Amino acid sequence: MKRTISKVLLTAVSAAVILSSCSKTPDESRYIPKTAGLIIDLNAKQLTTKLVTNGITVDKLFEATQSKDTANEMMKAWKDAENSGIDLQSHFFASYVFQGQPAEHKSYVSGTATLKDADKFEAYLKKTVENFSLKTQNDFKYIWIAKQHAIVGWTKSTVIYVNAVDPNNLERYVPGNNNQDDPVDGGQDADSTATPVDAATVTPVALRATEDDADMKMWVAEVDHLFHLKKEESAGSIEPFAKLLKENADAGIFVNPEAIYNSGQFTMIPANVKKLMEGTFYTGTVDFQNGKMLFNSNTYLGKEIAAIYKKYGKKEIDLDMLRKYPSDNITGFISYAFDFHMIGEIIKATGLDGVVNMAISGKSGLSMDDILNAFDGQLVYVASDFAMTKKEMTYSPGEFYETPTSKWIFNLKVGNKDAFNKVMTSPMLKDVFTREGDHYVPANPFTAATMPAMSITDKFITLGSDSVLLQQYLAGKGSAKLPEGIEGKIKGSMLGGYANLEKIIAVVPEDKVDGAEEKDVLKKVKDLFKDFTVVSKNEGGDVQHAEAVLNFKNKDQNSLVQLVNLGTETVKVMQAKKAKEKAYEDSLFAAPVDTAMPAANAEPAH
Repeated sequence: MKRTISKVLLTAVSAAVILSSCSKTPDESRYIPKTAGLIIDLNAKQLTTKLVTNGITVDKLFEATQSKDTANEMMKAWKDAENSGIDLQSHFFASYVFQGQPAEHKSYVSGTATLKDADKFEAYLKKTVENFSLKTQNDFKYIWIAKQHAIVGWTKSTVIYVNAVDPNNLERYVPGNNNQDDPVDGGQDADSTATPVDAATVTPVALRATEDDADMKMWVAEVDHLFHLKKEESAGSIEPFAKLLKENADAGIFVNPEAIYNSGQFTMIPANVKKLMEGTFYTGTVDFQNGKMLFNSNTYLGKEIAAIYKKYGKKEIDLDMLRKYPSDNITGFISYAFDFHMIGEIIKATGLDGVVNMAISGKSGLSMDDILNAFDGQLVYVASDFAMTKKEMTYSPGEFYETPTSKWIFNLKVGNKDAFNKVMTSPMLKDVFTREGDHYVPANPFTAATMPAMSITDKFITLGSDSVLLQQYLAGKGSAKLPEGIEGKIKGSMLGGYANLEKIIAVVPEDKVDGAEEKDVLKKVKDLFKDFTVVSKNEGGDVQHAEAVLNFKNKDQNSLVQLVNLGTETVKVMQAKKAKEKAYEDSLFAAPVDTAMPAANAEPAH
């Protein structure tokens, strides 16, 4: 199978992902247009350094995870990438640019990297690309790969790979999709048999050549445009993206919703919705540190949506709703403070409030404001005592199965009492719940038997895993024992979450795992993760910040190294298991020894 530029870029980027410094803005970023809807940045140098300092190299990874033949092939591909002239210690950018209407096929994915040696890169392409044909445009060289509708352009310092994509068929670009065209050979495996094509539907050669030439000219022009972007045309001119690049993260992501929905790909989005979201961007980063993975994200709000957040986005979680959970064996929780009136303001700003009110009123006699006023926007879900429990099968008495179970409470605070009572007695719910004193209870006893334990008053809607826990929680005398530092971390936030991964993974039964090697991997997983926390706060009127931390038990070793070590162990076990299964299958289908039968007229031996 012929290797092309897509393979060397894929190998390089994959190595950055598997392997993975400076605070200045990477030079490669200036070739990314501001019309890109999605941008991914991999800091290969930083990722590689974190592994190499712990004794993990590409050579060792291939040797540890591949069979001898495969490892040799992977090593050859890696050596090719190293000798291709591409700087594997630079930043790698992958961008998705949405352009024009879907039928115009102007959207594309681009990869951008730095070149150490342009002459080596050209020699590599000449050796590996089928039908290599070097061309020059202005100050850059390029080759056109017709089967892929892709172009590779390069200068002395930078390479840009552009591949046309069909936004209506994105699943074909998902790795592992067997129905996608092979990005290396342009869609046809060298060893496969081509599907017969009806001669009547074949495009005439002259017409096909004309179409290919037009495609090539269009994409050459696009690459020319990327190499000569003005500062104000590049993604770097967008402040949130510029800030992302200066965060010195191991990897980053940037999303520009405006570039996506203004491209013509989503024509059904109303203009007032687009205006509401104008100027809104999302950025996220991941850093592999000793003993933890740190995730940070920022949502930069546009002018109109920011005005709504300033009005309603100051709400903070009610810690008392969490504190009174009666357990010292907390498995996890999520607390959220969200003013539902924000939803109403957004709907009104888009001009859809009339439609929403009509839809709600037709079934319930309520208005949108009635429902929004009914709830305060404070909610909490807490779980504890997670375990594997034996349960008897419903239709097979005497037979049991193991299933994960836990105790839990869900609590939602009521807002305006009059609005809440109006909702509960509306035509939509009057046949479902009935009022008894200061409580609402299920109107149908048979329905009640299938529902969790519940308490519905004009103060709280509370559900629980069992009635005993529910009453203990409602009594308010319990005191949840949270891990040290968690309460202080989530205090004052609009979102706080925690999961004790150590407890959750610990209950996975090892006796259900086949083989000593698989059990060993499971034990390593149990020894790897500790817990996960997430917090979201409003950093100001126009920025919503969230931080998540995945903590590892081993605090002294880099988290990337720990994940890679676990990954190599898992791959080796999977390969060994696959080899055993193949050997077993081969033994089953092995041809029996053919025993020669004496001829009918043969004389017996003496």
